[in-house]
Amino acid sequence: MGAIDHIKNMFKGKESQYKSWLMDGTPMFTSFGNDIYLSDFVNNAIDRIASEVSKIEIKSIVKNGDFVNVMNDDITRLFRFKPNPLQTTSDFLANVEWIRRKYNNVFIYPQYEIIKLPNGREFKKYTALYPLKPLSIAIGENNGKVWEIKMNFEDGSSFTLPYNDLIHLKWRRGANSIIGGGDDRGLSNNFDIIRTIDALDKTIQGLPKSIEASLQIKGVYAAKTLADQSKMDKMRDDFEKHIITSESGMIATDLAGEFTPVNISPPNISDTALKFLKAVIQEKYGVSAAILSGDYTGAQHSAFYQTAIEDLIIQLEQAMTACLFTPREHDVGHKIKCYYSKVNYMATEDKMNLANLAKETGIMTLNEINEMYGIEPWEGGNRRIQSLNYVSTELIDKYQLGKSGVKEGEDIDIEE
Repeated sequence: MGAIDHIKNMFKGKESQYKSWLMDGTPMFTSFGNDIYLSDFVNNAIDRIASEVSKIEIKSIVKNGDFVNVMNDDITRLFRFKPNPLQTTSDFLANVEWIRRKYNNVFIYPQYEIIKLPNGREFKKYTALYPLKPLSIAIGENNGKVWEIKMNFEDGSSFTLPYNDLIHLKWRRGANSIIGGGDDRGLSNNFDIIRTIDALDKTIQGLPKSIEASLQIKGVYAAKTLADQSKMDKMRDDFEKHIITSESGMIATDLAGEFTPVNISPPNISDTALKFLKAVIQEKYGVSAAILSGDYTGAQHSAFYQTAIEDLIIQLEQAMTACLFTPREHDVGHKIKCYYSKVNYMATEDKMNLANLAKETGIMTLNEINEMYGIEPWEGGNRRIQSLNYVSTELIDKYQLGKSGVKEGEDIDIEE
């Protein structure tokens, strides 16, 4: 069974269940975002972000105050290796980010089964999560009761679902209260960058053509002779034969005339102009030239994280938590948490400083410190060490009172 058929089977029965069409539905996009993505520079920027996003680890947790417990439930299990039968976790996350960046919106469908307990209670058991790429959508209210979304796919199929059944992630939020894109006209917003990409594309395409022309054209030869039409035709034919048979590029002729050299120089496009055009595109996607080339420092990667990765992590955590858990589960602290290791991108000196801090405060195990340097874990390394120069805040008062000779429970006289 193909991937499209697999997706269709997930929606079986949904159309009849939610057949009431949206009242005053708002169409979002038709063929969206396909123009600027012919640019390899744009695609390279998106691919760099998607590759980094694919390294995120997703866990289902319960947070109770400061205590965080990672749950070994179906959500954590799905994101451990394969969220769906067709994609690994890294492939799933990269695919989600590609769709979000190209179309400003991405929808994730969580497939689940209803499990009934002996006491009559029911809960959802999630079996897969699929990123969707519809050709067009419309969102609206069904008789003012529930928000619904109609999705039209490339094969002509169409499905209507409750909006709350989907995880919706957006990019370039804009003024629209429902969809992403930063464009109130409802289409993918590329107007702010299309001219820059066009200028960069023409610059790159024009250089080879101008260089080729400069190597071929050397001058203009003007023959000075009077002849009848038949002689001129014969001269032209002879001239063309010279051109066809010439191997050196030199043409011999007995016609009197004038040769005027033509000097065609390829255009000189400064590095400043090229960097400016590329910087405009880089700023939109939050990817610097250093990140694109892979030659970046820890500070540059930290800036890349804040401009290109962090917003997706926040959206993923909030949108998935809202969709995958019930209000009761929210109340007891169930959340989706994304873990992204920034330690791997630190310079060696920064890692050493962190290791020293961990040794002093006990914030990391010895094996976690080893992992920063790519050293294999060892049997006795799953322990934390801490300097005796530090004391728990709960013991500070007792320590100071003991040093002052005050016993526990005694009143303290403070002299004015």
